[in-house]
Amino acid sequence: MLRTIVIPLDGSPLAERALAIGCDLARRAGGAVHLVRAHVPIGVIGATAEGAILSPDLIAADEALRKRAEEYLAKRAATLAKDWGVPVTPHVADGSPSGYITEVAEKVDADLVVMTTHGAGGFTPGWLGSVADAVIRHSFRPVLALPENDAHLGEPFTPRKLLVTLDGSEHSDAIIPVARDLAVQFGAEISFVRIVSPLVPGDVVSALAAERPDPFGIDLEVAEAKRSLDAIVATMKASGLRASSVVEIAPSPTRRLLEHIKEADPDCLAIATQGRGISRLFLGSVADKLIRTAGHPVLVLRPRD
Repeated sequence: MLRTIVIPLDGSPLAERALAIGCDLARRAGGAVHLVRAHVPIGVIGATAEGAILSPDLIAADEALRKRAEEYLAKRAATLAKDWGVPVTPHVADGSPSGYITEVAEKVDADLVVMTTHGAGGFTPGWLGSVADAVIRHSFRPVLALPENDAHLGEPFTPRKLLVTLDGSEHSDAIIPVARDLAVQFGAEISFVRIVSPLVPGDVVSALAAERPDPFGIDLEVAEAKRSLDAIVATMKASGLRASSVVEIAPSPTRRLLEHIKEADPDCLAIATQGRGISRLFLGSVADKLIRTAGHPVLVLRPRD
């Protein structure tokens, strides 16, 4: 179950939209929340052979900013614990925002990191879209990414339809247990989709003219994909979930996947960030494309090798 939830904050209203979702998940599972904020120290203004030059004014300003961050997080933690009835622990330290978020998630053995894909923006000591991207790419913990182009961002997160994208690899299958846990907590229907793309050989003309059925081997791959998804769906149904699957053939998997998402209109997507390799389907670039363009929360996992 998704019990231990990490929520990164930078003090911006947009980043705080993850709070209600993360706290609700923790309350449903009888878990706990960990708030994370990294303080990025003010840089030096110069250096000599003897060392860095730090202005007293800069040192005082840096200390004030650090104290403000600590007070902000402590206050938010106390309010959330009272409002949601869950333990809330604040974590503040100097360092890289993405690095500190990843570090805390490992330290507390987080089941899920819930974060918006953008924060304060501009030149601030907070984390930006690039930080969310870095967490997704480098953390081995599942991340529920809340894109700013989601029309429902800020509203209660009550997913009723969860769409899981797979490519048949062990890497992509790693997202299945996390997606199942999320579906169980909300009683959501879970659907699995796999887009099969023909592997075109170098001599396309000869392959097309060959007097043999299925010259590209696509029928065999589709049949295997259907068998695999049928087995996954059976497991989901055995857990008491409503589940279904679909296998489609398309020359452009990413484009067809985005079309399918638009047609299915799920409340949340789920994907692993690595797949079969450059010639096939789901790499980090596809997960990135979904987060940036789908307009839905995306449950993302970078599987351990």
